[in-house]
Amino acid sequence: MSVKKIQFLDEEAYAIENDEIKAIVLPSQGSNLISIVDKKTNTEILRTPKTRVEYETRRMVFGTPVLFPPNRIEDATFEYNSRKYELEMNRPKENVHIHGFVHDKEWSVLEIEETIPRMKTQLRSAEHPDILNQFPHDFTITMTIEIEGNEVIQTTEITNNGESPMPCGIGYHTTFQFPSEAKLFLDVQEKWLLNERHLPTGELENIANRKEFSGGTSLSGMAIDDVFLMTENKTAAIERPEQGIKISYSLSDDFTQWVLFTASGNENLLAVEPYSWVTNAPNLKLPRTLTGFDDIKPKDTKEYVSRFKVERD
Repeated sequence: MSVKKIQFLDEEAYAIENDEIKAIVLPSQGSNLISIVDKKTNTEILRTPKTRVEYETRRMVFGTPVLFPPNRIEDATFEYNSRKYELEMNRPKENVHIHGFVHDKEWSVLEIEETIPRMKTQLRSAEHPDILNQFPHDFTITMTIEIEGNEVIQTTEITNNGESPMPCGIGYHTTFQFPSEAKLFLDVQEKWLLNERHLPTGELENIANRKEFSGGTSLSGMAIDDVFLMTENKTAAIERPEQGIKISYSLSDDFTQWVLFTASGNENLLAVEPYSWVTNAPNLKLPRTLTGFDDIKPKDTKEYVSRFKVERD
């Protein structure tokens, strides 16, 4: 078991490993958990870039970028607690803010524990004026990555350091290797209807082919960018028969939505994105129990846990 400082994509990174799993974290790139390798079968689980040039072409579809807040905010603005928030308009073609403001920041390394093995990273908004300009709250995000047997456990804690409540929505753009023979298993019953800007209309529809999802689907050739309401079963699974492995991706109860994204459908990738709130939740006039919209009281902390488990034939 060890936690070692390495170079990855020309950046300082950390390799966390035991006899079964090796994970790589890039603190300078939003604390991206960018690689998980099953050492027994020498299989990369996540979509990981081979070069810096490849990574720079489209950073969001490599590893597990942290989305705070997740996905899109309509017109890059919303109101909460009698305050208007104006976020960066970083997707002008759709007139939205997208992907939040922590995935491209450098996080500090707080703790390394080789004998577990485990590491902690942290970002504090007060150290980033560009965050405070659009989201005027002093908050801290602390991420712990730990390996336990054949599992990688990712725990993210968000603390409101300020004197007023703050809205809180988090997600991960978790992108897996998904070769043509792979299958996804996911328990879903309803998905959100989206408009031409990929924003929920507020309506849900039943999924006619939900048995295909729960029984295993290849998604071959399918271009998907859809938002699904989570059921009580908050575990997605991917089977990769050529490698003889099954990956389970399990989430804690504060996650309420799934996003599935395959780009063109022919790139051997699958983003299985867990969100605590649905896309554009602050602007939807719907119950919190449906949208997942949430906030954090002053001096309070919320915790979100995700687990990657590798099982072998």
